[in-house]
Amino acid sequence: MAPVVVFAYNRADNLERLLRSLEKNQDTEKMSLYLFVDIPDKKNKRDLKYNKEVLEFVEDYKDRNTKFNQVIVEVAKRHKGLANAIISGVTKVINEHGKVIVLEDDLEVSGDFLDYMQRGLNFYENDEKVNSMAGYCPDMKRCSFYKNDVFLVPRAESWGWGTWKDRWNRTDWEVKSYAKFKRDIVRQMLFNLGGSDLCKMLRDQMEDERFNSWAIRWCYQQFRERKYAVYPVETRVIHCGNDNRSTHCQGWQMGRTLKQSYKKCQFQSLNPDLRMIWRFKKATNAENKRPSENKVKKA
Repeated sequence: MAPVVVFAYNRADNLERLLRSLEKNQDTEKMSLYLFVDIPDKKNKRDLKYNKEVLEFVEDYKDRNTKFNQVIVEVAKRHKGLANAIISGVTKVINEHGKVIVLEDDLEVSGDFLDYMQRGLNFYENDEKVNSMAGYCPDMKRCSFYKNDVFLVPRAESWGWGTWKDRWNRTDWEVKSYAKFKRDIVRQMLFNLGGSDLCKMLRDQMEDERFNSWAIRWCYQQFRERKYAVYPVETRVIHCGNDNRSTHCQGWQMGRTLKQSYKKCQFQSLNPDLRMIWRFKKATNAENKRPSENKVKKA
């Protein structure tokens, strides 16, 4: 079983909601749960208060745990920021376990999310086309022609995902090929098949010091290797919206709910379906146009 890794910072109520949704899944007693908690800069008095609530909650949760095989809590010694926290945390766990399921504290999962992820990680482990598993899927329209439960997309997902050690450890976090990429219009067009926001986010990552995203670098690595993420036709993850505690996406409300139950997802060897990729791009573009106060996409 892949371990479940959750990243938290300053929203104890959201973290509790995520963990309660995970507890509704089967076989959690066979899985380890890692809780990584970043801490604020000492000058950030607002987040210091909220972070203290998170630290108290995770220690209490660890002591009361009856659902998971074990709960391991790791608290940062100094402020890392989301990107560095996820890169270092995932690297540590995946090097020990070989594969990993990753979530952030502003998500909620379905009752079959862990079954979907665990079986998918086992099924596609040796499929060279597949770089990662996605739990989230945007609200796609008019896909009745597609009969499979999952499909391939040339974009990695950051809202509930999983991968394997060999894929993760190949990632070039410095993006050394960017100078060549930004002069190649054709490759930029191909990269944007996963969503029209991708090239802009990569440019912001490389050229704007205020922007620091692990997710866009992970997406670019997958694109550079010509690999895909496996997405479910029916989402197993929803984003629960953000408030004034959010570091990113303040004011962004997704407005989606999870189903009470899902049929067991069937996996099969896949080839890219351009119709599904196009509908995925349209749905992602529509999400990106939602109004917000301070929107930085999925950093």
